[in-house]
Amino acid sequence: MHPLMRYRGEPVEVRTCDGRTYRGMIDWDPPPGGIFLRSGFRRRFIPFFAIVFVFSFRFRRRIF
Repeated sequence: MHPLMRYRGEPVEVRTCDGRTYRGMIDWDPPPGGIFLRSGFRRRFIPFFAIVFVFSFRFRRRIF
């Protein structure tokens, strides 16, 4: 299990290696090799190799 799965269901901000920033909640059913980020009605897959950092809004700190 990846360390990011500890933060499932919490609001986070994810920055990818191409500079895009996504905000949402880490979804509950993680596929191998990435996470699903849910924001509103959208559900976006983000592979682990593309993640530069993850910022937790709940703890106000960088977690990955």
